[in-house]
Amino acid sequence: MKFKALMFLFLLFLVSVSTVLSEQSINGFIREDKTGEPLPYANIILPDLNRGATSNTEGYFVISDVPVGSHKLVVSIIGYSPEEHLVQLPVDMNLRLDLRLVQAVIEGQSIEVSAEREKFKELVSTSTVTLDRRAIEVAPSFVEADVFRALQLLPGVQSLNDFSSALYVRGSTPDQNLIMLDGITVYNPMHLGGVFSTFNTDAIKEAEFHAGGFPARYGGRLGSILNVVNREGNTEEMSGSANISLISSKALVEGPLPTGDSETLKGSWMLAGRRTYFDLIANTGWKYLIKPTLDPDEQENAPDNIMPYYFYDFQGKLNLDIGSDHRLTWSSFYGDDVLYWNYDYSYSSEEDNYAYESIDSDYNYENEESNTFDWRWGNFTNSLSWRWIINPKLIARTAIANSRFRFEVDFDFDDQGRSHSPMDTNTWASNYGFDLFDRINDKSFETSLTWLYSDKHKISSGLQLKRVHFNLGMIIGMEESTEDYHNTFLDTLMWMESRPTESAFYIQDQWEVNSLLSVQSGFRIAGYSLHDKTYMEPRLGLKYFLTENLSLKASAGRYHQFLTVANPPDENLRFLDIWFGVPDDRLAPRSDHFIMGAEYLTNTDILLRMEGYHKSFDNLLTLKPTELLTVADDGTIHLDPFNEFWDTDAYANGLEILVKKLSGKVRGWAGYTYAVTQRKYEGQDWYYPKYDRTHTLNVVADWALSKKLHFSTAITYSGGNPYTAVIGRSESYQDNQWSTNNQWNVWPNYLYGERNAARYPGYFRWDVSFKRKAPFRNGSWEWYFQILNVTNHLNTFSYIYRQNEDFNFETGEITNKGVQRFGIPMFPFFPTFGVKFEF
Repeated sequence: MKFKALMFLFLLFLVSVSTVLSEQSINGFIREDKTGEPLPYANIILPDLNRGATSNTEGYFVISDVPVGSHKLVVSIIGYSPEEHLVQLPVDMNLRLDLRLVQAVIEGQSIEVSAEREKFKELVSTSTVTLDRRAIEVAPSFVEADVFRALQLLPGVQSLNDFSSALYVRGSTPDQNLIMLDGITVYNPMHLGGVFSTFNTDAIKEAEFHAGGFPARYGGRLGSILNVVNREGNTEEMSGSANISLISSKALVEGPLPTGDSETLKGSWMLAGRRTYFDLIANTGWKYLIKPTLDPDEQENAPDNIMPYYFYDFQGKLNLDIGSDHRLTWSSFYGDDVLYWNYDYSYSSEEDNYAYESIDSDYNYENEESNTFDWRWGNFTNSLSWRWIINPKLIARTAIANSRFRFEVDFDFDDQGRSHSPMDTNTWASNYGFDLFDRINDKSFETSLTWLYSDKHKISSGLQLKRVHFNLGMIIGMEESTEDYHNTFLDTLMWMESRPTESAFYIQDQWEVNSLLSVQSGFRIAGYSLHDKTYMEPRLGLKYFLTENLSLKASAGRYHQFLTVANPPDENLRFLDIWFGVPDDRLAPRSDHFIMGAEYLTNTDILLRMEGYHKSFDNLLTLKPTELLTVADDGTIHLDPFNEFWDTDAYANGLEILVKKLSGKVRGWAGYTYAVTQRKYEGQDWYYPKYDRTHTLNVVADWALSKKLHFSTAITYSGGNPYTAVIGRSESYQDNQWSTNNQWNVWPNYLYGERNAARYPGYFRWDVSFKRKAPFRNGSWEWYFQILNVTNHLNTFSYIYRQNEDFNFETGEITNKGVQRFGIPMFPFFPTFGVKFEF
């Protein structure tokens, strides 16, 4: 469907809404008094009318159809002191209230309406979890807290191995997850080859995660949705924090915007940065402590740096409130991984005393070499959004965003020299280089309306437009010259470029049919510029309360994806994703989600959730293993690794159980997952992909030993991942044409079993963490000590094989031919520590 047609649907919805807005209401925002951060899921009640509302994720609330006059208003949320206000609603006017709540320490008290209880009552969507910064930091992780590592401890989320933070959700691969920062798509959101995510935990307010059945607003992915939301910044005073871990240093500062005495302009800002420092320590020690101890000749040719890798990132956010109804928000992220190595070498026979004394002085030789390897990959995002409260019951949001990812490898080798003898003098120069790049430039526009039609209906609609420029290529060059010869060679071995456009219109209604039944129905219409087709995506969610604390939930939906990756299907390490648009001769990948479950929330704030799911996948693309380099008849070299795909189908079934303790001195969760995922394509029957794990059990707990001391632990057990086993060896023979006594060359080969029919041994890891917080001048400081894999359990990453045989030197006979297998381990026993300051 053309974008103009989608625009017409959205304008039609806007016109219909604008004709029915007339009721009086009380509306406003609930924020934390100390920092000004919004408080979601606060309870706002008018007791005399037996009417109320719940604040949304931005802290906004509206109570509709309020009669004129004085009313008592009560605001409460767990962890904050409740407040009462006497409000006066004038005739023919709406009342705007912006309220602040003071944080309170509450031990052993039962508050009727807590944030989690409100989510339990209000949320219709299945498979949704929200992790705040505290929940992310609770789970012990590799070196420092990481949002991806915390998500891997939830039911339905699998990891490939310890070295990867990529998310495999309910049978979906990482490229099928829509990862966003403040609503902006982030491609390849990982540092250090996947060990860390790109998101600085100190800057995160919360992470909203949909494992499946996500609402109509979201599309373009088959697996899951993760929206990481940055902190808004302190609106009251300047504050900040600094964190030093084993490998990196982090800092965050935030404060109010300097708007002077203006009553109409107010705002806040936040800026956070992070950088690894082990390269600085290693290179400084080498340069000033070790290198000076070398011999002068060794120092001259020794490199200046021995640790060529580091990463850094910056996250920023700025909010500007213009009056009471308009807010502008700018959000930005910039991060890079850098692997830079430079080595220069020079040699002169005149300076080489040993060589100079051993030959005639009329002979000399000079040579200079320069090697540079520059490998960089990272993300750069910017967005500007405008929130407009048109009416207390109608909120408009418009955003423009740009997300860029670049992966570049630049290698250059220069060699030049001169040789002299009584007979002649020769000079030469040569240069070799190649550039490999993968660049993505995503430009997006989105506008949406949220219509709080009544206490029974919440209607939302939106229009989305995305244009993505994919640019993938490799260029190789060579230049050689001597006294009488010069040759230059430059060739583009590979070049893939496309500029597809995605567009979509959606509409959704959350309808509270009665006190027991709620229905969330939605419809999404999507278009893709390379396909002459309109994609229809219905969505449906149901929630039925059997009792006040027990509900049944179900959801179903259809999803399409217009981007894909060219990653090997059996990769052990997912370093990054090679993205490109689905070609015009391929169908868009499609997935159908069916989810059913039950939730029970006890009076002591313990949440029990059980969900079963089925997901089907059609039209997936699996990269065919082909020769990376081919040579044409004319001698031209071509690199074309992404031109052949298999059409692939898949399915995933599973059962998940989550028990989450929300309050008290001991908090945390335990999750169990039973999952089965299979794929098939042409020439390959159903098989288990490498990320499939049948059983997984995670336990995460945080124990407040005192107000200052916390103990945290995470225990994970799972069945092993599948792999293709080597079951034997064979030998092939080839006539040795150079032999004089009719000998044959023997070439041993491995024999493989069925694809991914074997599994690695079960995985087990127990991590612990201690944290102690204490006051420090005008702030506080905290030290933490963590141990990964306390039991030093050997978890197998992969197997390597070698030929094994016995050779009799007397007879020349080879016996006991076989195969020997060795396991490569994952993380061993590994202690880490760090310090954090807040001011």
